Amino acid sequence: MGKKFVLGIDNGGTVIKAALYDGHGVVHALAQSHMDTLVPQPLFTERDCEELWQANIRAIRRCIDQSEVDPADIAGIAITGHGNGLYLARKDGSAPRNGIISTDARAQSYADRWLADPEYKERVQAKTGSTVWAGQPPALLAWLDDNEPDVFEETDYVLSCKDYIRLRLTGTATLETTDACGVCLANIMTREVDPDLFDFFGISRWLKKMPPIVDSTEFGGQVTEEVAKLTGLAVGTPVAGGTMDIVAGALAAGLTDEDELTVITGTWSINEVISSDPRLDNTVFLTDVYPIPDTWLILEGNPNGVSNLDWYIRNVVRRYLDVFGDREMSDAEVFALCEKLIHDFTPDVQDPFFLPFINGTSIIPDGRAGFVGMTSYHDMRHMVRAVYEGVIFSHMHLIKQLRGYIDLTGHVRFTGGAANSQIWTQMFADAIGLPLDIVDVEESGTLGSAMCAAVAAGIHPDVQTAVKHMAGKTRETVYPNPEFAELFQKRFARFESHLASLGADIPETAWIAAKES
Repeated sequence: MGKKFVLGIDNGGTVIKAALYDGHGVVHALAQSHMDTLVPQPLFTERDCEELWQANIRAIRRCIDQSEVDPADIAGIAITGHGNGLYLARKDGSAPRNGIISTDARAQSYADRWLADPEYKERVQAKTGSTVWAGQPPALLAWLDDNEPDVFEETDYVLSCKDYIRLRLTGTATLETTDACGVCLANIMTREVDPDLFDFFGISRWLKKMPPIVDSTEFGGQVTEEVAKLTGLAVGTPVAGGTMDIVAGALAAGLTDEDELTVITGTWSINEVISSDPRLDNTVFLTDVYPIPDTWLILEGNPNGVSNLDWYIRNVVRRYLDVFGDREMSDAEVFALCEKLIHDFTPDVQDPFFLPFINGTSIIPDGRAGFVGMTSYHDMRHMVRAVYEGVIFSHMHLIKQLRGYIDLTGHVRFTGGAANSQIWTQMFADAIGLPLDIVDVEESGTLGSAMCAAVAAGIHPDVQTAVKHMAGKTRETVYPNPEFAELFQKRFARFESHLASLGADIPETAWIAAKES
């Protein structure tokens, strides 16, 4: 019997990745495939579901070809994908309309109305532990009922992104636990779809479109003969439930202790802790089940992470270079130029700051991005530094709320795009005031989902053991510099003061100053 492997598949915002791992978390092959985000109207973000499926086929085929592993030695597959959003499907796997990505904000008015409802806290918050928002399935289904009512008859299943891909792989429709519980469709205590939630949201007719629920480490189907021909996988390879991307990221980062914080800097600003208390009496952005018994994930996040810098580089720095500089600079070279601009540059307390809401936000009404405090004195150095800080302040605002729920005394497990920048990681450490363990994870989504496949396949007996053997290792620890603690606190206070002037609800939790290591 040969060495066994597991395949993790990650359906992100614009890139589909497939990676083959062994039971020690070693990557044996990694491939990816890109696809476009469709923006048919302002605040709409969609993707063509058939293109999504073809991108998955390409990534899987490339991964299998690169690995030179016998497909029969792949013991299991699991998928992760962006949480929330909405993917409707027919029984044959085709889609009656485009999939909707979680950054979509078309249904904000529905979420606003529900949040203002006196029954919201008892009928939604107390069952889901989460806050409804525009990019969630309930709001999007309500929007479809009012704007595209005919799509209901064309739909057989309501799915998440990753559950749609599992349907295409196996021909079996299931909704996985973390996606069902993390998007306000299911009760996080019973782990079952809750009819009263659908009634509150006014979407009860969609209940009949909900498929059975499968757990993260439970097999929910097998690779079909047709898919095997397309991908190179073996017919009958079992496919596990997997997890929502936020859970996969926490697993890959090694989050198993309640006093630790995991920060993921990607398209979203993700800040998460785990707890044996789901804290249903608090207003939390998201509470989800965690694939460890009697454990819940508590998350504060928004869709405005490193994407803010990506936007600035694409629309400002590159356009500047096109006119005055080098049109042929690579993305890495442009990023290095930004780093050079702010190296050894420390702003004054009153220098400009950036509102990091390029994808909109519910923190302030009709939230948008923008620079605040610019004068003729300020130049590109101030703007680049402000964007870097803006991403950090977005995280700090959310971490401040987590500190109202849990006493954070451990290190911060830090992954994502900003982890590739020494300047940025030091700034994060200085601002948060805790040591940052930079976790060496090439692809957290594929790794976290691969752990679920490893448990389902019996390679590891449980998720804790899988995390112990497969999670990313700490590459280095970055300690906060107390010399910059006061500066960050003052600039962050100014940032939050401006948010308050725009109508934001600012938590009163005291910030913790950086201490010497």
